[in-house]
Amino acid sequence: MSNLIVSFDPGASLTKIVYELATEGKPCLMTMEPEMLKLPQSSIDAYMSSCKGLESPKPADEAWVSNPADGDTQCTVVGFLARQFSASARLDKLKYETSIHKALAVIGAIAQHNKLPNRFSLSLTSLLPYGEYQNRQAFEQQLQSALKDFRFRGQRLRVKLERFECLPEGAGLAMIRQRQNGKEWFNAQTIAVLMFGHRNTSLLLFERGKMTAGYTNGLGFHQMVKRVIERTSGQDATALTSAIYAAGSDITTDNQAIRTLVKSREPKNINYELQMIVNAIATAKAEYWSRLYDWLESTLPAVNEVILSGGAALYLEQELQECFQEISTYWGADLQQQVQEVFKDKSNDYYRTFREQEALSFRLIDAFGLFMRFRAQIEKVA
Repeated sequence: MSNLIVSFDPGASLTKIVYELATEGKPCLMTMEPEMLKLPQSSIDAYMSSCKGLESPKPADEAWVSNPADGDTQCTVVGFLARQFSASARLDKLKYETSIHKALAVIGAIAQHNKLPNRFSLSLTSLLPYGEYQNRQAFEQQLQSALKDFRFRGQRLRVKLERFECLPEGAGLAMIRQRQNGKEWFNAQTIAVLMFGHRNTSLLLFERGKMTAGYTNGLGFHQMVKRVIERTSGQDATALTSAIYAAGSDITTDNQAIRTLVKSREPKNINYELQMIVNAIATAKAEYWSRLYDWLESTLPAVNEVILSGGAALYLEQELQECFQEISTYWGADLQQQVQEVFKDKSNDYYRTFREQEALSFRLIDAFGLFMRFRAQIEKVA
């Protein structure tokens, strides 16, 4: 068995990782911000000099990687550190291409946090949007090559990728449903998995036990955020995304999450700006759901069950419940509860309120389900 087992979900709004060390035998959780940026090594050297004498943060919060292909003068900062350099989540690029350096940063952060040796073996399962699923072989080859020799925060690591699996986003949940209800039940159903993500929305269709079709569009949650930015003044996409999600269906001027978005400090302008923000969010949400509903109506065939996942699904829970009131739906509540139970000791590291706990655990169920299945396969082989 490999020294490290990882389930890697490189989400456009949050990178989600479930991993297990061979020496520990229990799942661990890690998350990283989605931003990344290629920088001259001199920028990192200057950053490290400015931080000299200060308490060193967790490796995941101060992540940069380099490999021989980059040369000695280039590196890539990832996650929270990249956010400090005003990096973007690069929604314009193919996810599998940006995921190479993200995966290196994840593996490096796990290795340093757990004091692994410079050489160790890895089994990794990853998710990609259905629209990029055809790139899984290129993803595997490039990742395997990069892992053989890279540096994380200056430490040289050589990692052997012993086992690799890549599935479309949402497929882990379909496999969990098969395990829960048995193959006979699964083979008799027509099941749709809908993944409402930050970058895009995907549909996987399972018939007679097989994935028979898949569709991906660009209607991610970022489209709604983009519309709000266009209709307001001086809003930041990251802060706006968090506030919109926290506000939920309470899109009012009294909502505290929305009030934090106000930029004006002049009393006479605050109410005007608040109303502008509320109107922009309400209109953008209505437009976003209308576009999604139109796509669902034209794409989704007759099915027995719909599996709903992704952070935007929780945001649109009321609309989706009404949309599928005549069809059996699975939201993964049992998996969500299991996620909360497994990682309850880590709650203070990842969320402060019940809504944050609910949101993160829901966003983790695909990666967690994938991890449980992957680990079971590895144990069976062993």
